[in-house]
Amino acid sequence: MSGLQLTLDGIPESDLISKEIKENQKLFDFDIKEYTLEFLVLKFDSSNDTQDIFIPDYQREFVWTKKQQSLFIESVLIGLPIPYIFVADIDEEEKEDADGRIEVVDGAQRIQTIDAYVNNKLKLVNLEKLPSLEGLYFKDLPMINQRRFLRTSIRMIELKRIDEDGRRIMFDRLNTGGTKLSNMEKRFGSTDSKTLELIKVLASDALYKEMTPMSITKSSRREREEYALRFFAYRKNYSQFGANNSNSVIDFINQFVDENDKIFNKDVEQEMRDIFKNMLIFVKDNFAHGFRKSSNSKSVSRIRFEATAVGSSLALNEDPDVSPSTTEWAYKDEDFLKMMRSDASNSRPKVINRIDFVKNKILGQDFYNHANQ
Repeated sequence: MSGLQLTLDGIPESDLISKEIKENQKLFDFDIKEYTLEFLVLKFDSSNDTQDIFIPDYQREFVWTKKQQSLFIESVLIGLPIPYIFVADIDEEEKEDADGRIEVVDGAQRIQTIDAYVNNKLKLVNLEKLPSLEGLYFKDLPMINQRRFLRTSIRMIELKRIDEDGRRIMFDRLNTGGTKLSNMEKRFGSTDSKTLELIKVLASDALYKEMTPMSITKSSRREREEYALRFFAYRKNYSQFGANNSNSVIDFINQFVDENDKIFNKDVEQEMRDIFKNMLIFVKDNFAHGFRKSSNSKSVSRIRFEATAVGSSLALNEDPDVSPSTTEWAYKDEDFLKMMRSDASNSRPKVINRIDFVKNKILGQDFYNHANQ
């Protein structure tokens, strides 16, 4: 006898099951492509902001140890197969700087390791099968082996017409077999912080939610809280980001939370509330599309939010009555748009330049003169 029954609405459970599966199916196509490692490095090019292959901000930071990187390179050199790398062709309506580029869904650690090795930034250590290469770089390989390494092929599964929710789910499932906690979820789950409690309240603000459209998945995983926390961390100390030769956003934000908790009181809370509210009102009143790149944008990128929010707030701090004659540059200025394409880069100069550009534009100052001082 079947275990399926009628639901409370009189609908057979079998129909409900089929309906739920259909509604949640991700409709997309895919191609299997094969490239040489030389071509992969050329198209990734971590030093180029407009690289054809990029790593999105939802992916984890580079976490492989030197040993893990070295053993992976050793595996390639001795001919072990490289697992498929999953990438996605992003629709330009979803991401402002898509431009036909592809986003890495799974394989970021492998791609970055290959790129580092070929560009002589990785010295091999703790090898198990090729002890003669211990302590050597790619340039130290005999030319015949360099050429063979670069001709080694790697297979990619290129996904098409898959939205960000689908890409995030696939990334989580491929890496953990389940949904891993976001950095913000980890913070809320591991600490009793007055700062984070306030961030949670601010993230529920109606105007803030209206100005930061995002998917249900991103919202439920505390992405709005992440944006708000980044705003305060960068606003307080953006000029010191990366000063200790670490471009870890996670460490930078966690340090802000720790330091802010030590001084947190009613006055600090009220000041943060006022700063956040004034910033939102200013952006809404002065930027035609708010934090979005256009009126049709369905989401707001972290980079554009950070630059716009922090730059605006700092300008207000210098001149509370500032009233910019125009903000069209936020949507048309080629230099600013180029800054918005830095998906995988959180280097110190790029973070500082993005924020300073917005602040100085609002104040009617020359960004380039300030940048060169």
